[in-house]
Amino acid sequence: MRKPKSNLEKGLNYISKLSSSKKEKLMATLKKVKEVQSSDLTTKQKAKEIKRIMWSDQSTSNKLFIGAFLGAITGLFIFGTGGIGIAALGTGVGVWGWLATAAGGSFIASLIQNYENKEKNDK
Repeated sequence: MRKPKSNLEKGLNYISKLSSSKKEKLMATLKKVKEVQSSDLTTKQKAKEIKRIMWSDQSTSNKLFIGAFLGAITGLFIFGTGGIGIAALGTGVGVWGWLATAAGGSFIASLIQNYENKEKNDK
């Protein structure tokens, strides 16, 4: 029986399939999110800032691949808990709130580090 992919594996797999320019845009966005996660803002302020960075300030085309990325990594989290499913539509603070927590911060930091290590090893 095949083991289900972790969210980290799903995220890395999604990123690896993007064009070079989209990879660069997504990684730059994730690094901005990581900076917010490390800031002294409250969790609510972090969630608002992360939503601005990942959604509000993005073009329609960027929203498409960022939305797909968020869907790839958070679908199980969002729909598995039931309470924050509306966030998948970009209208709630659930996914943004999760990204503002220590768990979301660890995930983003791990994703960036693993992606950069993979890129280095592939060269």
